[in-house]
Amino acid sequence: MYYNNRRLLLSVFWTVLGAVLLTLSIMEKIDSGIFSGMGGALMAIGILQIIRNVKYRKNSDYKEKIDILEKDERCKYLRLKAWGWAGYLVVLLEAIGSVIAMILGEQLIMQVLLVSVALIVGIYAISYMILNRKY
Repeated sequence: MYYNNRRLLLSVFWTVLGAVLLTLSIMEKIDSGIFSGMGGALMAIGILQIIRNVKYRKNSDYKEKIDILEKDERCKYLRLKAWGWAGYLVVLLEAIGSVIAMILGEQLIMQVLLVSVALIVGIYAISYMILNRKY
């Protein structure tokens, strides 16, 4: 079962946490305005997940559609392929962004982008070695 009670409880938790952050921000107990936006976003995500969970439990057609999407080999392959493309694009865009930041004289931005590229490539190399031994 894809939508189990643990997922429903987690969705309720996100909704409550978002409400608490939003309330504390409105009452000015928390200084930053970022927390009000974060609270609103968490509430929205939690509510949407609760709606999806209830729909999954009540609607048999929707349940069958979600189960097929979760277990179908083609969908799993497409998800892996999309993650692969996303990884390549992120590394390339960060590398291009670091060159642009260097040209504009933004050393901190350039360093952050290059560290991110190095971290991603390092994790890729380690995971490749592990998966190469496993498979």
